[in-house]
Amino acid sequence: MPILEIAMKTQIRERAATYALEPLPATTVRRDWATAKDRLRAKGVLALTTHDRVEAVLLDPAAYEALVARAEAADKALLNGLTREFDARLVALKSPDAADRLRGAFAREGRFDNAPTAGDSF
Repeated sequence: MPILEIAMKTQIRERAATYALEPLPATTVRRDWATAKDRLRAKGVLALTTHDRVEAVLLDPAAYEALVARAEAADKALLNGLTREFDARLVALKSPDAADRLRGAFAREGRFDNAPTAGDSF
């Protein structure tokens, strides 16, 4: 069951954060593990609470695997974007006139043809 599709039964507030997870009191886990497992299987994700404060989040294996897959996909997308940006900059450095442009930049010694602008807000 995808994490984002979990229906909200109760909102639990802790330090101004709102969690859209069904609470599972720690005493239920201690006293009746079978019921706790059944609720976890039914919901996929539960907020383990003590005195109405979220202490931990319990995930069933499918929800955990979905979370890991999303994190890995996000990492891969980020790395692919950085690779494309790096490759684009590398192409500029490999161009035939790159050495001349670099020498020209060092020869300027901080002087510019046009005064630099800080943007429209200045």
